Amino acid sequence: MNVNRIHLRLVLFFLLLLPARTFAQSAQTATVTDVTQGLHKWIKGMNTNVDKYFSQDRGAELYDRLEELKFGLSGYLKTRKTLSDSLIRHNAAPGKRDNNALESLKIKMSTVMAQMRGISNLVSEDLRAEGDKLNDEIYNAIYSEQPRFLSHLEAFLAGMEVSKKDLAVESVAAYDRLTESVSLITDLQGKLNRKLKK
Repeated sequence: MNVNRIHLRLVLFFLLLLPARTFAQSAQTATVTDVTQGLHKWIKGMNTNVDKYFSQDRGAELYDRLEELKFGLSGYLKTRKTLSDSLIRHNAAPGKRDNNALESLKIKMSTVMAQMRGISNLVSEDLRAEGDKLNDEIYNAIYSEQPRFLSHLEAFLAGMEVSKKDLAVESVAAYDRLTESVSLITDLQGKLNRKLKK
């Protein structure tokens, strides 16, 4: 009887230990959705196809909404670059959570999401659908109950195991895409200005 109790306790112990270990391992695996590629593609599409959706009655509003998006993207870019540079410069080790930095990035990207929604109704249906899909991806990554992140930087700040190489490579690529996105918005605003003056 004592042997059966010991056996039962061992079985229960391993049944409880296995899910705990599985959870610990999965908690350290970061699911990253890099939306800078989608943002760049969407903005590039708006810039390239302006003739398809431009209208005189909504052109000025679109210009203003783009200015807001440019400001929001620039703020997100600056915050992300500052945090990334600081981690690399200080040779920070993974595993330590930084809630303030995470919240800062979340707030910046939430602002960008709202600005994207403000533009969606002023462009063509295909660009609207693309923007809405991208907005959903961002929302799900930020607010999902499962640990999902918009970048390896966020995963690192959440205490996940992220290599310095992934951080550095992503930092450069995302910086380039976001910087070009801001430039594309400026170019698009120039096109809108010329069309509004006709």
